[in-house]
Amino acid sequence: MICIVCGGGSYPRLVARACVEKKSDFCLIFLNGFCVPKNWPDVPCITINFGEIEKAIDFLKQHGAEKIVFAGRVKRPNFNQISLDKKARCWLLRLGKAVGAGDDALLRAVADLIRHEGFEVISGTSLLDDIFLPEGSFSERRPSLADYSDIDVGVAAAGKLGISDLGQAVVVCEGKVVDEEDADGTDALIERCGSKFPNDEKILVKISKPRQDDRLDLPAIGVKTVEMLHKNKFAGVALEANKCLVINKDDVIRRADELNIFIEAVSVSVSKIFIVAGEASGDYLGGKLMEDISGILKKKVEFFGVGGPCMERAGLQKLFSIDRLSVMGILEVVGKIFYIRKLIRKTVKAVCNYRPDVIITIDSSGFTHRVAKGVKKEGCKIPIVHYVAPPVWAWRGWRAKAMPGFLDKLMVLFPMEPAYFEKHGLQTVFVGHPIAVDPDFDKPSPEQLEEFKRPIFDDRDLVVTLLPGSRMAEIDHHMPVLEEFTQLMAKKYKNVKFIIPTIESLEKKIGKMTSSWSQKPVIVTDKTQKVLAYYSSNIAVAASGTVTVELARVGLPFVAIYKTSYITYLIVKFLIKVDNICLVNLLSKKKVIPELLQKNCTGRNIFNSVEKILRFEKTEEQKRAFQRIINLLKGEPNRAATEVLKSYGY
Repeated sequence: MICIVCGGGSYPRLVARACVEKKSDFCLIFLNGFCVPKNWPDVPCITINFGEIEKAIDFLKQHGAEKIVFAGRVKRPNFNQISLDKKARCWLLRLGKAVGAGDDALLRAVADLIRHEGFEVISGTSLLDDIFLPEGSFSERRPSLADYSDIDVGVAAAGKLGISDLGQAVVVCEGKVVDEEDADGTDALIERCGSKFPNDEKILVKISKPRQDDRLDLPAIGVKTVEMLHKNKFAGVALEANKCLVINKDDVIRRADELNIFIEAVSVSVSKIFIVAGEASGDYLGGKLMEDISGILKKKVEFFGVGGPCMERAGLQKLFSIDRLSVMGILEVVGKIFYIRKLIRKTVKAVCNYRPDVIITIDSSGFTHRVAKGVKKEGCKIPIVHYVAPPVWAWRGWRAKAMPGFLDKLMVLFPMEPAYFEKHGLQTVFVGHPIAVDPDFDKPSPEQLEEFKRPIFDDRDLVVTLLPGSRMAEIDHHMPVLEEFTQLMAKKYKNVKFIIPTIESLEKKIGKMTSSWSQKPVIVTDKTQKVLAYYSSNIAVAASGTVTVELARVGLPFVAIYKTSYITYLIVKFLIKVDNICLVNLLSKKKVIPELLQKNCTGRNIFNSVEKILRFEKTEEQKRAFQRIINLLKGEPNRAATEVLKSYGY
C-alpha cells in the first residue's frame, strides 16, 4: 500500500493516476490549506492539519501503508503558529537544528523520522513515466545565441543557490542574474521580476539543488508557470533535463507555443565530489587537485567539504573552515577531543546527506581517517580516496594494515610508499608531488623580482625567509625561538632583513607576535608573493613539513627546525623509526639539511647552522640534492585527478 501525501498543484493527481494504471493500492492524506481533497471512489483518504502526526500515523497503520510519496507544493510552516500533537512535539525536538536549516535539510530530517516509524519514503517519479524533459528544445520558439549565453549564466547561479539550499530558480536578463528564488517560491519570483523589469525580456532558469532528495522535492513547472511567464514578459524558461517535473507535459508545450514562450531543457549533470583537507599543506594539494579535475570535466563538477583559501579559489563550497582543525601534538589533540569528535560527526552526516560520487580525504589522518570510518559505518557505499599517505615508514606502521578496511584507494606523493600498503591489499598509486611540477614555483622574471624587492630590500641586503609552520601550536613553539635567532643575526649582519610567508588565518597572530621584535619581518600571505620571497632570499629557516619541498623546488638553502610539547616529543621519539624527519633528508637518504629538533631548536643553534651554510658554501650541496629530489617527485601529468575519476567510473 502506497500513501500519497498531497500538497498543492496537479502533481498529486498524476501520482494517483499512475497508481491506478499500475494497479497499485494507495491511500491519500490531504494537507489542509495546501490542496483541495479529490474524490477517488473506494480510496481511503483523510485530511489533516500540520502538526497532526499521530492522526496521520494511525491512518497509515490502519490501512497497511508501507510506502509514502510526498507530492505537490507545500510551504514550510511556522511551527509557532500551528497546533502540535504529542508526536509532533516529539518530532520537533528531534528535528533540532534542521528546523533552522534549508528546506532540503528539514525534509531529509523528516524523512528519517518517518523511516524510524516503519515507513519507506519513495519518489513519486518512480511511479510516473515520461514526466521529465530530455535535453533539447520543446517549443516552436527557440532561444537565440544571447539567450543561450544567459542560460549558461543562470545555470551557474542556480547551482550556487542550490548548494546553499536556498532555492532552485534564478531570473537572468541581458547577461546578469537579476533575482533569485527565496522561501516564497517560483511564482513569487516571476511576479517580482515582472514588476521590477516590466519592459525587459527575461529568462527563468530552474534546476535541482545539488543535494536535493528527489523523494521529497524536485523543481517543477506547469501550465500556470507558462502563463505567468507570458504575463510578466519572459522570453522563456530553461529547465534541468531529466530533473525538472513538467506537469501535464503536452498541455505545457502547447500553451508555450500559443504564448510564444520557449522551453529549453539543458543538461547540467555534474560530478559531485566531497573533499576534506585538514591543514594548509592539504589545502594546497586539494586546490591543485580540484583545478586538475575541473580541467578534465570542464564545468561538470561540484566540490563540497572542508578546506582553506586554495580550495575555495578552486570552487569549494565549505562545510566549515579548515582553521577549526588546526591542531597539532598529542596534548593539543587530547585537549580538544570532544570538539574534534563533533566536527567528525558533522562531516560524516554532511557526506551522507550530500551523496557524492566520490569522497577525497587529504592528509591529516587523525581527522580524515575517522571521517572515512564513520562514512563506512553509516553504510554509505561511496568510494573513498585518500591523498597523501601517513608516514608508516617512519612510525605507527600498523596503520598500513588497518587502512584497507575504510579506504578504497590511496594516492601517495613519494615513489617508495606503494610497497608499504599494497602488501595489505590497498590499491595504492604514486601520483607524484604537485609542487614538483607546479609552474607557480618557476623562477619569476627579473622585472617581477625587482618590483617585489624594491620597496622592502636593497640589493646588498642579506634576506632570510622564516617559515614557522601553518598550525597554531607550531607558531606558539617556533616564534620565540625565531625571535632569538633574528636578534643574533641582526647583531652580526647589519644588512639582514627577514620575511615571513604565511597563510591569511595566521597573519594577525604572527603580526602581533612580531610587533615587539627589534628586527620586524615583512609578512606576506599571497602565494605569488611567497614565491617571490623565496627567490629574493639567500637562505630560509623552516618548520619541517611540506614547505621544505617548496624550498627544494625553488632551490633555496635552508635549516629545518621543529619543536612541540615535551610529552608529545617523548611519545613520538619512542615510536619513530627513522633518523631524519626532514623530507629532503629522508628522500636523499642522508643529512643534507641541518635538523634542529626540540631542545636543540634554539636561536643560537639556528644561527650557527645558518652561518655554516653561508660561510662554508654548503648551499651548492643542498641545491644538487634539491634537483635530484624534485626529479624523483615528478609524476605523470594529472595523474591524481585521473585516479579520482577512475575510482567512480567516470
